[in-house]
Amino acid sequence: MIRKLVDFALQSRFLVLAVGILLFAWGIVSFHRLPVEAYPDVANNYVDVIAQWPGISAEQIEQQVTIPLETVMNGIPGVAHVRSWSIFGLSTVEMVFREETSNFENRERVLERLSQVTLPSGVSPQMGTDWSPVGQIYFYTLRSTNPEYDVMNLKTLETWVIEKNLKSVPGIVDINPFGGPTREYQVRLDPDKLVSYGLSIGQVEQQLTNNNANAGGSFIQAGQQQINVREVGLVKNIQDIGNTVIAARNGAALHVSDVAEIEQGPMIRLGQFGDTIRREDGKLVNSDDVVSGGPGRRSPEAGRTEQADPAEGRDNCAVYRSQRSASLYHAHRSAQPGRRDRSGCHYSVSFSGKRARRPHCGAHHPFLAALRRHMP
Repeated sequence: MIRKLVDFALQSRFLVLAVGILLFAWGIVSFHRLPVEAYPDVANNYVDVIAQWPGISAEQIEQQVTIPLETVMNGIPGVAHVRSWSIFGLSTVEMVFREETSNFENRERVLERLSQVTLPSGVSPQMGTDWSPVGQIYFYTLRSTNPEYDVMNLKTLETWVIEKNLKSVPGIVDINPFGGPTREYQVRLDPDKLVSYGLSIGQVEQQLTNNNANAGGSFIQAGQQQINVREVGLVKNIQDIGNTVIAARNGAALHVSDVAEIEQGPMIRLGQFGDTIRREDGKLVNSDDVVSGGPGRRSPEAGRTEQADPAEGRDNCAVYRSQRSASLYHAHRSAQPGRRDRSGCHYSVSFSGKRARRPHCGAHHPFLAALRRHMP
């Protein structure tokens, strides 16, 4: 057998050489197309369904929420395992799908089955975020040199400005915020005044709800034009809340400000987030209360990274390997001369991993380049 194979190779030299060149070219093409992931996504194909029912015990959550969800989700094609957790006020059901299934198709099937679940009134199950456990690519913290910007103001900035712009970056699916009190309008009722005016807390709450809305009133024809009629009643500030009419007493209007104090304040906090920074001189700087966040990449893109360019001295440290910090605010301000942030805030983005070869190697990474383009 071997003799015949050797004789055939010697007699058909050009054919064997052509096959060898073809295999060599095929190997080169396959090598360049081989996906190389610095941190491969080893997580399963899974979809989470989360349902909240505040104030209800874990046993009741299990009976009336978790079990009905499990019963419906068990029939989805491609499901390998169904796991669930029931705690006080919260139910989580996780469906683990087989590897050959597609993540997007799995989410569509779960969304279709959610409409078939019968749950108690007020319970609305939702699918979890479409991201992988290895998609947490970095953390950032917000700091301000302006004394007027406290932690609550930074939390408001993070919620309404930073998160919105980070979510517009391609590949980012969600932001996990940490730390900082959440701002809210607080109406602190005086019980003695409520009793003297014969009012209840429910009446005040109902009037605040009814008066915090805009309405339309069709239109008025003026010649050949029409003028739209609108009723503007949406609350904009503390004064609008205080001027809300609760009832009439002896022909005079009774306002919310007559029975309560209205001000802005923090919501009840369930925790606090702090960090520690090591300076170049080795000194540790502790912050007991900071505002932070962690963007997460979409599940199919969680483990992908770009090839390094050694000729330019570039490195993959931008997202995965840098221990240094990059200030997106200062980078953006340098790109737009004359533009300053009145808050004095800067966005310090911290990375983790090995030490970078260049102080600003993160600027070459396409993800951070897109991030800087989307920052306000």
